[in-house]
Amino acid sequence: MKLTACPMDCFDACKVVYKDGICKPNDDYITNKKLCKNFAYLIQEENIIDKNLEVTLKKVIDKLKQPNQKVLYYKGTGNMGVMQKIPMKFFEKIGATFASGSICDAGGEAGIELGRKYNVNPNIKDLLNSEVILVWGRNLTQTSAHIYKLIKDKIFITIDPVKTPIASKSEVFLQIPPKGDYLLAKLLQKAFDNENIDVNDLKKLNITQEQFKKTIKLLTNKKVSVMLGIGAQKYKEGAVIFHEIDKVCNKLNLFDGKNKGVWYLENSAFPFDNKISVTPTKTCSYADIKFDDYDVVFIQGANPVISAPNSNYIVESLKNTFVIFMGTTANETSKYADIIIPSKTFLQKRDVRLSYGHDELTFCEICEENDYAISEYELTSYLFKEFEFDGLLSEDEYLDCFKTKTKDKPNIKFIEQDTKNVELLDLEDDEYYLLTSKNTNTLNSQFKYDEYAYVHPSRGFIDNQIIIISSKIDTIQIKVKNDEKVYPNSILIYAGNKQVNKITSNELSDCGTNATFQDIKLAVR
Repeated sequence: MKLTACPMDCFDACKVVYKDGICKPNDDYITNKKLCKNFAYLIQEENIIDKNLEVTLKKVIDKLKQPNQKVLYYKGTGNMGVMQKIPMKFFEKIGATFASGSICDAGGEAGIELGRKYNVNPNIKDLLNSEVILVWGRNLTQTSAHIYKLIKDKIFITIDPVKTPIASKSEVFLQIPPKGDYLLAKLLQKAFDNENIDVNDLKKLNITQEQFKKTIKLLTNKKVSVMLGIGAQKYKEGAVIFHEIDKVCNKLNLFDGKNKGVWYLENSAFPFDNKISVTPTKTCSYADIKFDDYDVVFIQGANPVISAPNSNYIVESLKNTFVIFMGTTANETSKYADIIIPSKTFLQKRDVRLSYGHDELTFCEICEENDYAISEYELTSYLFKEFEFDGLLSEDEYLDCFKTKTKDKPNIKFIEQDTKNVELLDLEDDEYYLLTSKNTNTLNSQFKYDEYAYVHPSRGFIDNQIIIISSKIDTIQIKVKNDEKVYPNSILIYAGNKQVNKITSNELSDCGTNATFQDIKLAVR
């Protein structure tokens, strides 16, 4: 029997017991003897192998050794183990440009760091001890299914433009318009300071006075925790929106020396002396990369053709450069690769799995052998040898640095920053907001994708009707489905849909070099 962990990009980081060729859930308190359906999809995937791997690696060396090349290193989160980052050591040595920032959560992290300095979560026990949990822009039952089961008997307040499953289970559901988070955060602060609330502001946010009063009562008379999702920061002003939400949390005394009750996608490596980290001298942003500005592009564990904004822009630039792709499975991006390096799966390599949702970690053992793929450490060691570089530590030394915490959770002295007002998008009657929530059968671009655009029934569309959706970027044709859970002037297209990012913008957030997927107007015909 061996122990490993689910490698997928979600909060729970479930522990897995491997025995006799079968993966079973561990009985730790997070995993709690159950694995999700996405894990079942994962172990059924057809993985890339290469029976001429030595020849392929020689081609990689020959290409990377060509002189006077501009090289881009683009790493995704196809595997959340810490050892996936080891190739950074090599690409730092050759002076490659690193894709930095995020297409996911960097705007929110920048907003958190504006006031707290550190993006570190509390201990999960603080969540278990809370009475009321405010879920703000987070599809909790789907993105943190195991954590939800630990807290399912709590009182929930949900803030979201979509009536998600957690919203249906909530004592109060505030179905605010997209980008209404800033104004709501301001109103909550006023209420906590006993200032008068303009009823017209509540109407703008689709909130009744009764809902607002009940929310204030629950937040001020109970022990509260707040779970933030990435939804509220998918805008140019995402960092500002998050800072205003943090001001609400501060008024609830959730930052009293420590973060005692606010969760986001934390920097889970913070407590450790992380020997894997690097400081590249050249960077560019994930969200607006032009791949053909580089002679060689090394894409690892990523699928930007589906996951990144402005898909057609990405495809055209990939066609005009030399692409080396490293991953466990073929995807829409690997189609444009000149060289494909098969990566060992989570069952085939040693690793450490941290979680950005809690403090548990797993040291992963090798459960299966595979001579036709290569781990990130094995590739990096090979590259160092072929280039005659020194400085790479042993695999044990990198893994061992996660055995001992060298820092405690940081002390927080919350500092309020003045912010500029964030307005709702000025929509005409025939224009729509875009919403890009997570779906239960899809994890980013992996597994089964949902092919529909969802609209509120009041908009007058017929189920399965083909509609044309246009943005300032591009136009798509897509089937529509009515769903009363969607905010009336919005179109919900789930993340992982193979068309949605054709119409999203690669404009950057004001802070945090984040993609701004939802800061865009849509027209339909």
